[in-house]
Amino acid sequence: MRYLRCGGSYSEVGRKVGEACGPDVPDLHDRLVAYLLEHATAGSYRKMREIAMGYSERTDRSWPSATAFLKGLSEGACVPFEMIALIAYSEEIMSEFLLAPAKCSTLVVTTAQGALIGHNEDYEPHYHGKMVLLDAEFDGCPRVVGLTYPGQLPNLAGSLNSKGVAITNNSLWPEARPGLSKQVQHFRASLAADLEDAVEQLAMPPVALTTYYTVAHGPSGQVVSLEVSNALTAHESVALATVGPGPFCHTNHVLSLRLKEPDPAVVAGGNHSLARLAKLKSMPREKLPRTPEEMLDLLSTNDGVLHRTPEQNPTSVTLATVVIRPQTRELWVRDADPSAERRDWRFDLNASSLD
Repeated sequence: MRYLRCGGSYSEVGRKVGEACGPDVPDLHDRLVAYLLEHATAGSYRKMREIAMGYSERTDRSWPSATAFLKGLSEGACVPFEMIALIAYSEEIMSEFLLAPAKCSTLVVTTAQGALIGHNEDYEPHYHGKMVLLDAEFDGCPRVVGLTYPGQLPNLAGSLNSKGVAITNNSLWPEARPGLSKQVQHFRASLAADLEDAVEQLAMPPVALTTYYTVAHGPSGQVVSLEVSNALTAHESVALATVGPGPFCHTNHVLSLRLKEPDPAVVAGGNHSLARLAKLKSMPREKLPRTPEEMLDLLSTNDGVLHRTPEQNPTSVTLATVVIRPQTRELWVRDADPSAERRDWRFDLNASSLD
């Protein structure tokens, strides 16, 4: 896992991330294409590129800052923009061609110091050991620390900004519909000044991917569960609920939205989203983690269910454990790669300057 601290325009930060991750990008691209050809039904590399560039064009119209970051990433990594676009919009590509792999798990516990959010970031195995901890201050935006995929937009794997806004995301299975990129909306929301702004960005229609977020705001103590979808997929496009004071958990199947068709995550054989949710729900209250260290230990302990290694699952592995306490504006990350030179990281965002 790389740590990178930087500031500047979207293009400048993108360029710095590209320079840092450049050696990994071509190999990640090739492994991603092979993975999509094996596990999705896109059919061809040409089709993947068409989908990626379609999302890129819509992004350029809706929020050019995201495109500026990706173009900077391309320049810094010295690779074609089309290569970066395919990596950046790979989740949208995957979701247009079912079935998607089961991914992340989230647990929220109320403590004396406010909500404690624990999240295991699970994704394709080619990202194992390659993640980036980006500590950035984009011009005109609050400082934000986010777990970031090389070649993708920032902060998609758990983030906290200096305004106290925290976001984690769990992918859901309904296929993609025409609309705005989830990745772009998530990045934009990670820079929000308050919870209302973050939710507005995440739920802005039309949403291409049905997905789930935990969103929290430290200063107000608010934590919400947010499922968003498309009018073609669900009877309502937003399901928003307050989290707490009891424990709350979410994995990779829909809990609140009323879908027009059965949830593929529930009907698919071999999906472990239900097993992960059941394990989290079955924890006795007296054994729930109450400190960041206890949450890190719980979620980073390999059990083959909440935490999975590349050897245990060929399509979805645990990349890192993220713990956030928004009220104190603290974030912890534990790299799931046992060979990492440094595995544990802690950030205090009460000081917003990069100085």
